[in-house]
Amino acid sequence: MRTDQLRVKGPFTAFLFILVFITACKKQDNEHNTPVIPTATNSSGRVQTLSVQSGPKLEAESGTLSGGAVSVADTGRSGGYFVEQNAGNISYQVSIPANAYYNIYISAASPYATKTNILSIDGSDYNFTIAQNAAFAEYKIASTYFLAAGTRTIAINKSYGYLQIDYVRIEILINPSLVTPGASPEANNVYQFLRNNYGTKIISGVMTLSSFDETNWLKTNTGKEPVIMGVDFMNSNRGYTWYNNLTPTNNAKTWWDKNGIPVMNWHWRDPSRATESFNYLSTAFPNGATFDVTSILTPGSTGYNQMIADIDYVSNLLVTLQSQHVPVLWRPLHEASGGWFWWGAKGSTAYKKLWQVMYDRMVNYHGLKNLIWVWTSLPGDYSWYPGDAYVDIVGDDIYVTGDHSSRISIYNSMRATYNYQKMVTISECGSMPDPDNLVADGAKWSWFMPWYGKFTESSTYNSLALWQKTMDHAYVITLDEMPSLH
Repeated sequence: MRTDQLRVKGPFTAFLFILVFITACKKQDNEHNTPVIPTATNSSGRVQTLSVQSGPKLEAESGTLSGGAVSVADTGRSGGYFVEQNAGNISYQVSIPANAYYNIYISAASPYATKTNILSIDGSDYNFTIAQNAAFAEYKIASTYFLAAGTRTIAINKSYGYLQIDYVRIEILINPSLVTPGASPEANNVYQFLRNNYGTKIISGVMTLSSFDETNWLKTNTGKEPVIMGVDFMNSNRGYTWYNNLTPTNNAKTWWDKNGIPVMNWHWRDPSRATESFNYLSTAFPNGATFDVTSILTPGSTGYNQMIADIDYVSNLLVTLQSQHVPVLWRPLHEASGGWFWWGAKGSTAYKKLWQVMYDRMVNYHGLKNLIWVWTSLPGDYSWYPGDAYVDIVGDDIYVTGDHSSRISIYNSMRATYNYQKMVTISECGSMPDPDNLVADGAKWSWFMPWYGKFTESSTYNSLALWQKTMDHAYVITLDEMPSLH
């Protein structure tokens, strides 16, 4: 739920890499690096700027050709050329943007016979084989391979030679595992589903507040339901006689049983109980809370204990979901740097500490293994980021009335800011992007989730025609298209 202010905004550890036909192991530390746009340079000094959408693409003709490899003009090939390898080699100096794991592909034809050749990475050689095929096709020749940030030498060297090579493509991989050690099978299933579809399709979602109103509206008006449904702990643990504190978790369980994925938000009302507000006192919110989040820096203080008590209450609700094998996209403490919520009103130091305390309390004290941690950013607020060890996915809340563009500039900025290693998503929106625009621009958000009520149902934000188009679009996954994640 918004405060009706809008903004736009806008990273993996693993232990194993596997190569086609050859397996080797490396261990590296993975720390945040300032991202750069990758480039490749050949021996003549020519610099090629490389795409970071699906990973750097190295045109064969732009590499350093040696040993008889020659460039051949062909309008049917990427860049208008391919390289006839003959008995030669192609090498590149590649600027890798981030410490990460990568897949490496080659687009090639092998018209003469089945050929084995050599992928060389900084002098380490691995064989790959391409069966005889006169048609160009893309082949994965390295899988989950760690590359450190900086300039790397990558080459296709002759073993048997005589391939026709169009390009080499390097694809950065999203974090392969959740930040929670020993995450539940169901949480892992959801996360891998998101990873497997990231960059290929977008997952439909919608926020609801009152027992499936929005999902039912979509079913009635489009014939389909979204995969993701958002619920909120906003009214739980406040002693409201009119409210069932178990409504959010009951709804999450119901949605999971339908093979959907629940997102759980928390508009956390004043922990002191002095007010019922989650907004911080200001001219815009004259009845807002004055709760001081900096008390999280003083364990044992009154404010600290009040926050821990609320975290414990919500944790116990989530423990019930865990016992029912329900995973949760967990999205607390959102939009902090805007300052309109009490958890963000006193700066980034206290905020980050609160996120980290919440993570520790939930994961290590309460033993929650069913949470996928989603952090919501705002423009330029990387200094507020709780850290790679505490976040699985980064979201952006975008409210621009009647604008159905892809938000490609925001997508690109967020990808770079988080070193291309965290999935990014439209965690809330008013007007959703038109899927045709997403496809045209290559804005590969994980999911979208319009807020409840008017943001879903009013044509001011999203017309029924757009909803019908979206829910029927080949790029959009709806509930009826879901595999079982149980």
